Amino acid sequence: MPYKSGMKYVRKVMAVGLAIIFLIALVIGAGVILSVRNVNVSFIEYSGRYSEDYAATRANLNKLKGSGLLFVGDDDVYGKVTSTQVLAVESYEKKFPCTVNIVLRERIETFTYKTDEGYSVYDELGKLIKGGVEGEPKNAVDGCPNVLLECSENDIEELAALCAAFNENFGALRRVVESVKTSKFPGLQLVDINLYSGLKITVLDWKTSGAAKIKKAYDEYKVMSEYGKINGSITV
Repeated sequence: MPYKSGMKYVRKVMAVGLAIIFLIALVIGAGVILSVRNVNVSFIEYSGRYSEDYAATRANLNKLKGSGLLFVGDDDVYGKVTSTQVLAVESYEKKFPCTVNIVLRERIETFTYKTDEGYSVYDELGKLIKGGVEGEPKNAVDGCPNVLLECSENDIEELAALCAAFNENFGALRRVVESVKTSKFPGLQLVDINLYSGLKITVLDWKTSGAAKIKKAYDEYKVMSEYGKINGSITV
């Protein structure tokens, strides 16, 4: 009886040992099969100024090769952007068994925001590029002013989305818009879009259906007289 019990114990130990060896082999095999072999990087650019920054970031992203595809995460991709003030990761996806597709975009310097420490510069999505700039900064690409935002810092991203709708409808933003200013009245939130031409567009309750209201403003703008376009106002 003791002999048979000992044999059962040995068989159990051997079975557990074989299972462990099998799992280790499976993990190693999966690691080899699912290791990154292809890193495909594309670039959305506008100014043509940042090819060197793109090349450096692309070389950095190639270091993902050989790593486990299952374990590639945000930090691995976003952390390899070498010039975060001018480039950003638009998107990335993992394609099994061995590929990572990454889209980079050039950040478009668009907005200026006054703070106690100076001026901050934001991109077209309302994401901070740099802060603490002395004196109102000019756009790094063309030397012209950015759109001045006069609002709560918490509203910048939503205002950027509203300005994107303006750009889509009017066909321009920085060339025609001098400033965007928010204000509040009891039960009502307003935004004034001040054009260089002198026209002011006021959007009531701008956080609700803002894009649709900008389209209505443009429809009104199209039928205005030339005099109205430089001296009038539109309220939607």
